[in-house]
Amino acid sequence: MARMTEEIGELAREVNHYYGEKPKKSTEVEKTVEEELGDIIFVLTCFANSLDIDLSQAFNLAMTKFETRDKDRWTRKDS
Repeated sequence: MARMTEEIGELAREVNHYYGEKPKKSTEVEKTVEEELGDIIFVLTCFANSLDIDLSQAFNLAMTKFETRDKDRWTRKDS
């Protein structure tokens, strides 16, 4: 959990640099939101594996919840 929290903090920092009011310092290493999301996926996968959790099944359960209980909570964007 500590590692996941650390990675989420790094993602928040990158989002703030790109979309917020806090630009990067010239001494800071260049990273991307994409890189930080990849780190989170890796840590999440390791965590799920350590608990013997099938992430595909967990994702499907979450999507079912969003498609039923929360179906009217979000504004749909039609393409």
